[in-house]
Amino acid sequence: MIDPLDRLAIAYLALPLLIFLCGWLEPWAAIPLLLGFAVALRPLLVTVCAAMPVTRLQIAVATAVGCAWTACGGTLHWVFANADWHLRDAVLHDLVAGEWPVGYGALGGAQTLLRAPIGYYLPAALIGKSAGLLAAHAALAAWTALGATLFLLQVLAQSPSSPRGAVTAAAVIVFFSGLDIVGTLLNARDGAGHGQLASHLEWWAGSYQYSSMTTQLFWVPNHALCGWLAVGLVSREAGATQRARAAALAPQLPMVLVAVTLASPLTALGLAPFVIARVGERVWRERDLSLLHPRIWAPALALGLVVAAYLTLDSGRVPRGWTVGGGGAGMAGLSADLLRQAEFFFLEAGCIGLAVLALRRSSDLVLALVILALLPVASFGSANDLAMRASIPSLTVLAIGASLALAGKPGEPPRGAPLSVGARKALLGCLLLVGAVTPLHEIARAALLPAWPINREATLIGAACGRYPAHYVARLGESRLAQAFEQLLRSPHALPLGHLGPAACENPAVRLMKERGLPWP
Repeated sequence: MIDPLDRLAIAYLALPLLIFLCGWLEPWAAIPLLLGFAVALRPLLVTVCAAMPVTRLQIAVATAVGCAWTACGGTLHWVFANADWHLRDAVLHDLVAGEWPVGYGALGGAQTLLRAPIGYYLPAALIGKSAGLLAAHAALAAWTALGATLFLLQVLAQSPSSPRGAVTAAAVIVFFSGLDIVGTLLNARDGAGHGQLASHLEWWAGSYQYSSMTTQLFWVPNHALCGWLAVGLVSREAGATQRARAAALAPQLPMVLVAVTLASPLTALGLAPFVIARVGERVWRERDLSLLHPRIWAPALALGLVVAAYLTLDSGRVPRGWTVGGGGAGMAGLSADLLRQAEFFFLEAGCIGLAVLALRRSSDLVLALVILALLPVASFGSANDLAMRASIPSLTVLAIGASLALAGKPGEPPRGAPLSVGARKALLGCLLLVGAVTPLHEIARAALLPAWPINREATLIGAACGRYPAHYVARLGESRLAQAFEQLLRSPHALPLGHLGPAACENPAVRLMKERGLPWP
């Protein structure tokens, strides 16, 4: 039986997909897809509901930590908000001010469309349509806090219900990070600013980064929350003792993957191996052939194709390539690239992952480490978003594993280990304390730098200094395949571009960081 926490997490992920189908597609295309959506999620409404898997104490801890964590991230601009919020506020503005689907007029003779992973914004934007932009920002902050709280509840549901267990598990999640400070010290070419409190430490490797849990929430909650909640579902399913719950949850995972794709396609890419592993395990070990029935996968496939077609419109302008061997110098250059990536992997994931495996056996954790070792080889996006975003599910698996290993509910540890359980926990705790330097810097920046106000006028194009960012804006009619999909879309409505000068273009977060002498990556 699916419990209330599962239902809330799936509903949180699915609601933006429902809004997208109603607001972006022509009625003749939306109605059959909505019927498939309803068929896929119908068991959530008609099956018997299990008991809530968390105590009142755990709910109180998760709610307090989730809300405080979100408030420190600057979502509502009560404290300093990081530089990504400059464009993110503009996206929310356009979704509230413009008629859906939002367009920006002609570019190079072709009509344009806001083509971006918009799932995170849609519930707040829908509220803003009737209550105004400030209400939309308040709703976005509440939506973020709700997502963070639900994820913490998923972790605490697997932890001891004592106050110590709940606080320890939540603290490990909030302060979980790779060993960025070690990488920074080992690779610093000039020490200017990098040791200063409130610095952003995670670009020490240059070409890629794996973000701490706090960095993910403070900079990219639009990518992070969907990955966290989906991994929370998968990890709880993996540890479930009740077969009825596991059997009821597995058929929902394909639609969950589609919902995550609308919020963050690269996060969905990193999530897919875990979903495939979980479904494959049900089919292989449990001989559950019902998961192969078209009723399970056909609705998710249909919606997935529509979402993928939308997100890949005019995607050829997005930079991509390889991070190894591109600098020339033959085998020497290739070897140097691979050694740099090996250093990056062990500092960001490998050391902590091995320490967790010494306490808990976990096939999911092994899979996560393999993914994290391979991701830096390729690059996609202007800032190598592939490594940053596709790593989110695997890093979440690692964070949950570390949390459960220290919270006092160990799994089955490897036999014959040279160290006692207490010594292994102490080693993991030391590694986590070193990693905690990164989230402490992120929290310090929110506390030490002044808040900057929401720009209520800037559109996406204005905030981007008159440019049409390739990862946010698509030109229509770029290929025959795209033209076929565009028949399903409502006609985009051109939003007036508004002010394109410094008032819209200047990023206050960057200016404030530079004024404090903090290095900007």
